Amino acid sequence: MSPISDILAQKDASLDPDLQWALGNYVMDSGQLLVVELDEHGDIRDTNVTFRAQLAAFRHIHDEPLSRFLVSEQGEHPQIEAGLSYRMPIPYLLKGANSGELYLFHAYPLRQGTLLIGELTSVAQADIDVIERMGHLAIEMSRLVRDLRKTNLELARANELNRRLAHTDPLTGIANRRYFMERLHKSITHAQARHHRLSVLMIDMDHFKRVNDRFGHAGGDAALVAFAQLLASQVRAGDLPARLGGEEFAVYMPDTPLSAAMESAERLRIKAVELHPIDANHSITASFGVTDLAEGDSAETLLKRADALLYQAKAEGRNRVIAASATAPGD
Repeated sequence: MSPISDILAQKDASLDPDLQWALGNYVMDSGQLLVVELDEHGDIRDTNVTFRAQLAAFRHIHDEPLSRFLVSEQGEHPQIEAGLSYRMPIPYLLKGANSGELYLFHAYPLRQGTLLIGELTSVAQADIDVIERMGHLAIEMSRLVRDLRKTNLELARANELNRRLAHTDPLTGIANRRYFMERLHKSITHAQARHHRLSVLMIDMDHFKRVNDRFGHAGGDAALVAFAQLLASQVRAGDLPARLGGEEFAVYMPDTPLSAAMESAERLRIKAVELHPIDANHSITASFGVTDLAEGDSAETLLKRADALLYQAKAEGRNRVIAASATAPGD
């Protein structure tokens, strides 16, 4: 995969010629724009100096997830889709993972991947700067600039909302089954191509039917929401918790060995008991099956193995973690 400089030198035919000229003569070396190139998996392939200075403490970045430096406005792993060649790019509002500042980026397509170009100044400050810079122009021109900027921000938020609705479980607010499977397939392909570790947690809330029978569906929904919030609060930005259906949940954890995933599952199991979403006398317990990616695994075989370990945890008394690799017995 070529870095941005190589793409420019080769005159990437997938780029608009005007965009290519702008990249070579202004964007990369201007010091005013943040530029980051993503590969087809959404990982960082290359950045310009301004991006590294603003968001990465001047260090070079390669093969790292974008979420280590930029997250969505809601603090989640950003899902980037590029605009069409020779068409308008797609705007995104992204937040510095450490600074919390919002930046307006635009996504352009490359032959293999995506190019993000963003403003160096955070969004809140940029609104003030626009007014100051345009003060010497006519009032109507200033109003036009602000209106165009507002439209871009609103479009970015609308795009993010639409993506969230398509990918989110409506009750709990975490990922739904369809999005989880889509992301898991891509993450497995990525991990196998680069020989990275990946682990999966399959989780089932114990005796959930009793909760519905005793407290009604409102009580059951409260328990589901509380448990989903626990998952979301305890995993890393690059992990993905999801509700697969009913009281069944899952988490996939890239770059994570089995031992670390098991520790995370045990921590979640203990914290779940501390939840009392319905009343002070009722606590939540859950059973966990944990496994890691083996050579030749697909998403289906990986989840099937984790599911078998989950049912082993159920059979052995519930409220416990059972972990095993593809060739090792349950621990």
